[in-house]
Amino acid sequence: MRGLRRRPLYLFLFLMSGLVPLKAAEQDVPVYVTQIQNPNDYALFANGGWDGNWYVGWNNGWVKRLPPIPSGRYARAYIGAKLGRMKTLPPEGRPPKFNPISGEIWMAIASTPSWSADQKMRLTSTEDIPLESSAEYALENTGEAEWFWTEIPLANVTMTGDNYLAIWSTSTALVSVSSAPVLAAGWGGKEINAWVAKDLKGEPPANSRGALSTPVSYFQPALALKLIPVGDSHPMQVRILSWHNGTADHLRPILFSSVKGESIERVWIECSEHVRHGDVVQGQWKQVGRSLWKAPYVFSLNQEQLSHGRIYIRVAATNIWEEKATSDPIEIDVSPIHAQK
Repeated sequence: MRGLRRRPLYLFLFLMSGLVPLKAAEQDVPVYVTQIQNPNDYALFANGGWDGNWYVGWNNGWVKRLPPIPSGRYARAYIGAKLGRMKTLPPEGRPPKFNPISGEIWMAIASTPSWSADQKMRLTSTEDIPLESSAEYALENTGEAEWFWTEIPLANVTMTGDNYLAIWSTSTALVSVSSAPVLAAGWGGKEINAWVAKDLKGEPPANSRGALSTPVSYFQPALALKLIPVGDSHPMQVRILSWHNGTADHLRPILFSSVKGESIERVWIECSEHVRHGDVVQGQWKQVGRSLWKAPYVFSLNQEQLSHGRIYIRVAATNIWEEKATSDPIEIDVSPIHAQK
């Protein structure tokens, strides 16, 4: 019996011995520079349960010294954070509607724990962060925390030295865990490479003394650098399948879309109030409504988020390489619809 028990282990070791790790530049996947190797392991605080007071606010931020960057040839760079449990304003109307407290989250990267104006980048608004659930109300748009990314110049990354990330909010309404989103964390150790930045005023710490005054141990903040290796693009196909106007029974119009491609990360709707010139729609596209991070890509839009009159909408998507694709736009006529009493 002893021999029989050992055979699966020996077979496993034999099979694994043929695997050779690839360098970052040889893999057609993004390189996540994080203290915890698997970005999915940042599963603490921001999904539910004890929040640890790990909020990102106007007066409270986080600093992270990244591990060394793997050697390789990189085309683009992004910094990001995993955020969740965004708080809402008091309910309005019947049935009650819950809007997130308005604000913005910003990040920066530098070779030292102090950041200049050109190193600061807007990460996301609070409108797209998953909401904190409630034991008292039936709430939509709650759920697991998500990673948000923003592109930075590749030249801002120090390839052979230290890189420090900072995250904070520029919005005065986000001043406690009762009003601000929560930053996800993962299990860490005793090594000090992360800090809480306290007493901020809508800006990252001005110097290393302020940035590194309050160390964090045993937990790792979900702050990361994502590097895209030089290589081929990854085609995506985005289509609008159908649009259903809102009705008195169901006020929110519904859009069905199809997104095909490898490793789709996020899908959302964009709108433009500009006009069509032949086959070209000119104007500034902006996101409307919340993103979807998984299929099916079917959207229900609040009427208040759409301007009245004739507008153009399209569906946009990104993959894990942060490549973007959009559908052909369609024109819709938005007019007020009132619920049945």
